[in-house]
Amino acid sequence: MNDVFFMREALKLAEKAADVGEVPVGAVVVKTNEKQGFSDPDSDMKEETNVKDTLDYSGRIVGRGFNMRETNRNSVHHAEILAIEDACKALGGWRLQGCVLYVTLEPCPMCAGAIINSRLDRVVYGAKDLKAGSCGSIVNLFDLPYNHKPEITVGIIKNECEEIMSKFFKKLRDKEKDGIMKLIPAVTDEQIKNVSELADLIWHEFFPSVISGGQIDFMIDKFQSVPAITEQIRNLGYNYYIMHKNGGYIGYCAVNPQNNGRLFLSKLYIKKEFRGQGYARKTFMFLKDFCINNNFRRIWLTVNKNNTQTIEVYKKLGFRITGEGVTDIGGGYVMDDYYMELELRQ
Repeated sequence: MNDVFFMREALKLAEKAADVGEVPVGAVVVKTNEKQGFSDPDSDMKEETNVKDTLDYSGRIVGRGFNMRETNRNSVHHAEILAIEDACKALGGWRLQGCVLYVTLEPCPMCAGAIINSRLDRVVYGAKDLKAGSCGSIVNLFDLPYNHKPEITVGIIKNECEEIMSKFFKKLRDKEKDGIMKLIPAVTDEQIKNVSELADLIWHEFFPSVISGGQIDFMIDKFQSVPAITEQIRNLGYNYYIMHKNGGYIGYCAVNPQNNGRLFLSKLYIKKEFRGQGYARKTFMFLKDFCINNNFRRIWLTVNKNNTQTIEVYKKLGFRITGEGVTDIGGGYVMDDYYMELELRQ
């Protein structure tokens, strides 16, 4: 057993981190085989000159850890910290003299400090961390005059340690790229046409359980045709936004800023296959920012009383029912709605 063996054990833990969506960093603490014992193993003033002579850098793993910050929602749960904690429990003390830490990525300042304070004799890491590395890349904390200075070995199975990081972040970037939903203002004739087509598609797939097919056709022609949307945007102060994802349109929303400090949310519709994926919530975050930037304190909307599923969604987003009303929209049709409002706190 040697440095490569133990670093591969740390790499296995890094793979576990990647499997649960954590940045893939793994670490193990190894209790070395001692050729001759220390005269005072608990002393904080241990002589550095005897370390290399008394250890042969082989032994048994006494501590394991991999990055768990996201899983545990804890900013200090780096692989090194968890491996050190595990080793302290196994050995029954906080002083880890006679031990070596193997970690796939160069330790950060916090972990470098933990290494110093735990009296580890040696640190072996694979890949450099050019953004936070504190064992040589940005700074070497072990060069400062602390009361303990561990030995450093760099670059053990470096390529494999770098590769797992590279693959993880590429996968993350690809996922984020695929999942990004952008809200694009609808201002051109082509964009207005796209909104009208989305309305025709989404309303006919969603509203048959709420209102009649005849009323759907009537309302689209009156409120969501190209001429109607053009009139709303250019003469009535409405802002329309198209939800764009993966090169296509998945939905749209429309708002009307009002002089009473309120923003009227007129439309928010998403294609069936994209519902329940958080895009409505992302749209509301966008609208909240819009309100903050324009000094609006409330968002309000109307929703059909029979549209129970949407009402529950709005309630989860913080809206409350403030009233109700019946509006004659012509053609023998009415809109029987609840009024809902969200107050934006400072």
